[in-house]
Amino acid sequence: SYFFSMRFDYLLYPAALQKLSGSGIQDRVQKLKQAGKLPYLGSHVFAQDLVDIIQMLKERGYYSHLPPDFAPIYKKTIEGILNRPQDFFWSTEKQGGGITEPCVLEDLLLLSGDFASLVLKPEEIWDHAKFGFSSPTELAAVVGAYLRKESLSHPLREGYKWATRRDDGSEIITEVTGNGDSDLRIYQTDTTPYLTTDPFGDQIGMRPEMDADRHTIAAYHSTEATLMVAVMKYVEQQGIETEYQKDNSRQLIDWGRSLGQGGGTCAEHFGGFDQEPMMFFVEYGFPIPQLNEANKSEEHPSFGLGTLMGGWYGIYIAHNGDLILSYLTQEKMKDPVKQISARFLPGDAEHLVRGLIYQAAAGLGRTSARQLLDLLDYRYSAKFKHDQKKIQEKLGS
Repeated sequence: SYFFSMRFDYLLYPAALQKLSGSGIQDRVQKLKQAGKLPYLGSHVFAQDLVDIIQMLKERGYYSHLPPDFAPIYKKTIEGILNRPQDFFWSTEKQGGGITEPCVLEDLLLLSGDFASLVLKPEEIWDHAKFGFSSPTELAAVVGAYLRKESLSHPLREGYKWATRRDDGSEIITEVTGNGDSDLRIYQTDTTPYLTTDPFGDQIGMRPEMDADRHTIAAYHSTEATLMVAVMKYVEQQGIETEYQKDNSRQLIDWGRSLGQGGGTCAEHFGGFDQEPMMFFVEYGFPIPQLNEANKSEEHPSFGLGTLMGGWYGIYIAHNGDLILSYLTQEKMKDPVKQISARFLPGDAEHLVRGLIYQAAAGLGRTSARQLLDLLDYRYSAKFKHDQKKIQEKLGS
């Protein structure tokens, strides 16, 4: 078969992580990782690979300890997923109803016990009660998902993260970072531990990450300064109180300077590419457009972030006061209804400013930390007031 997996990631729920920690399995994984014996577990997999993997696990005794009452349905389901993965599903109860996610072949690397066999013995891998799990497949899948995540983690590329609980009860993790080309990336992931059922019909403390769980801002080139100025405008326009405003950003600037300038992966990190702060504040006197309850607006956004494909992210304020980024093209601009690419609550604003400074200081983007700190310094200077007055006079003429 030429079918290959497209699974991006798995979300492990806090209860599952506690089981991994309390049972000692987490320690086993970390020892394996520290010893340099944890292989890369992110490759695509083909059906024939899985046939070979399952046969190898069988020969090593990993299926001789399946609980007798579970073995028939387990073998039947594994075989079914191997042949027609799209006919088997993970089920998640979200707000407003249930969502199903079709299986992909990569799921079998967890469900077969292949990954978990790196740290669990044949007599342990299905003994869920011993480790505090609710079913044999929950043990194998959770351990496998944790191993996969640990094998793929890249601490040097990790950005600034924070958690937000929204009014609907969802828990969102936001990360401000950059991709391999040092272009700005913002990831928002819904990590809410929704009730989830695995393809065997058992409740499980994890789920595959679905498209609806993850929103990505994929801006191009040096867009960090534009976004930070837009966030500062949002804060002032909405009357949001932030810590950095209390002393005109002096402590925030000192914190940013203490981070230094890492990276060195692109020219911007070596200096000489910073622009005059005033250039980023030309549109500052104009309000950010507001969307109505139907997410409609006929106004053109004052702030926008460019993308590689020629579109851009327009910046708006939602009817409830949230900061909104909406992906736009020339065609989409004609539609007054704006799609939501990312949403930030008022309480996210300070984190977003700090995240951009951290991202720049760590060399994850294409903007220097000094450029961003200069923008903060300029905003509270006498020169800012003078320049804004000149801009307004020029526009008035």
